[in-house]
Order: sequence, then C-alpha cells, then structure tokens
Amino acid sequence: MKTDPVEPADLLTLLRQQLILAQVRIMELEDVRDELSPKLADVEKLLAAAQNLADQKSEEAAHLAKTLSDLQAQYDHLRHIQHVTNEALNDTRRQLAETAGQLTGAQQRGTQLQRESVALADQISRLTAELKRVSQELNEENSVATARLIRINELDAEIRAMKASRSWRWTEWLRAIERYFSDKRS
Repeated sequence: MKTDPVEPADLLTLLRQQLILAQVRIMELEDVRDELSPKLADVEKLLAAAQNLADQKSEEAAHLAKTLSDLQAQYDHLRHIQHVTNEALNDTRRQLAETAGQLTGAQQRGTQLQRESVALADQISRLTAELKRVSQELNEENSVATARLIRINELDAEIRAMKASRSWRWTEWLRAIERYFSDKRS
C-alpha cells in the first residue's frame, strides 16, 4: 500500500506555514510574559507593603497589651494602697480622692486602649485576609507564568530538534533553491 507522493513544494509550503505559526505563538507568549512582569512586580510591592503594615500593627498591639498590663498592675497597686491606708482615714481621704481621679483616668485609658486593641485586631484580621488573598493571586500568577515558560521551552526545544533533524539538513538545498527562485521573482 503506497501513499501518494507529496510534492516537495507542498511539503515546503506546509513546513513554512508551521514555522510561521510557531514564530507567531512564540511572539504571543513573549508579549504575555512582558504584560505579566509589571503585574508581578506590583503584587510583590503590595505584599511587601502589607507585610510592613502587619509588622507595624503587631508591634502596636504588643505595646498596647503591655500598656494594659502596666495599667492593670497600677490599678492593683492602688487598690492595695487604699486597703492598707484605710486606718488613717483623714489622710487617706485626700489620697483616696487623688487615687480615684487617677483610677478614673486609668480606667478611661484602659477602656480606650481596649477599644483601640479591638480595632487593631480587626485591622490585623483584615490585613491578614488581604495578605492571604494577594499571596494566593501571586501563587496563581506564578503558576501561570511557570506553565507558559515551560511551554516556551518546549517550543524552543521542538524548533531546535527540527533544525537538528536529518531531514532539515538534507532538505537545505531545497530551501536554498526556493530562496534563489523567490529572490528572482521579486
């Protein structure tokens, strides 16, 4: 069972079309790579900024927790002083009025610090969610870029393999003749 012989010109035309399609695809992939590079840089900057903000808010939360602990220790100390000095009521009333003022200020500050702490915890939670989202997007973009790079490498390998093939070398004279005649037609 013999196949119909295909004209060399048809094969050459088909090969030329395939080469042109491969070159177009390579250029398209390079365009996509160039489009994704700035987006990746922007995402990395956003991640760095989010990490800095998260670190800053964590430090602020730790400071607020320490301040709250210090205020609680001061409050406990003032309660102890009130109990010990209860025997000297006259002197203690004056001190008690001062202590009550300090205690009220400390309680207000403690309440304010608790509100700020809750607000900071909410902000940290939102930033953590945003960081996870951005990180997931970055991972997706990286996987797409990696897949495209692998495909580019595969196409490059196919082109190198095709040009290194025996049939490519053996048909060099046909391509030279075609170039010669195409130059003559122009």
